[in-house]
Amino acid sequence: MKKLILILIAFTLFGCEKYELESPPRLTGGKWIFTDYEVTVISAISPVTIVKNDTICINSFNNQSFISGGVLMKQNYQQTASDRRFVKGKTTWEFDSNNKELYCDYLQGPWSVKPEPFWVNMSLYNQTLQINNYTNGSVTNYTYRANDIGYPKNLTLVSPPITSDLYLSNGTRDKAVTVRVTLYFSR
Repeated sequence: MKKLILILIAFTLFGCEKYELESPPRLTGGKWIFTDYEVTVISAISPVTIVKNDTICINSFNNQSFISGGVLMKQNYQQTASDRRFVKGKTTWEFDSNNKELYCDYLQGPWSVKPEPFWVNMSLYNQTLQINNYTNGSVTNYTYRANDIGYPKNLTLVSPPITSDLYLSNGTRDKAVTVRVTLYFSR
C-alpha cells in the first residue's frame, strides 16, 4: 500500500504539462467591413488640420492647392490601388487560405470572376501584417491588433508613416507632414 501511495505521489509531482504555441487570429471566415479611421500627425512644418470624410487612402497627400494662407492637400482615390483605399461602410476585405490571401471589395455572385488575390504575410510575434500587391509591385506593412485569439470580431490596422511633400512655387519641395493612419474593421 505504501508503494502505491508513493507511486501516486510521484505522478502528481511530475505530471504532464500541456504546451501550446500561440497562433495568430484567424482572419478568414467572413468579410471584414471598414468602419472608421483616425489620422495621427507625427510631424509637420506648420499646424495641420485633418478634415475627415468617408474616404481614406494609404498613400501621400499629393493633390494640393493654395488657399487663403494655407495649403489644402488631398488624396486621389481613383489612382490608388484597391488594397490601399477605403470607404467607410463600403470597403470589404476577405482573407482566404489561412490568412495568406486577401480579396478587396469582392462580391461573390453566380457570374462574378474571382480576382487575383493580394498576398498576405502575417506575424504573431511582432504583430505585423504585410500585404503584397503583385499587380503594381507595392508592399504595405501594417501593425495589427485583433480583439481576441481565434475568431476575432474587430481588427485594427496601423499604417506605416506616410510622408507628404509640399511643392512650393519656386519648384522646390519640403516635407509638409508625416501621418500615421489607423484603420478599424469589424465583422
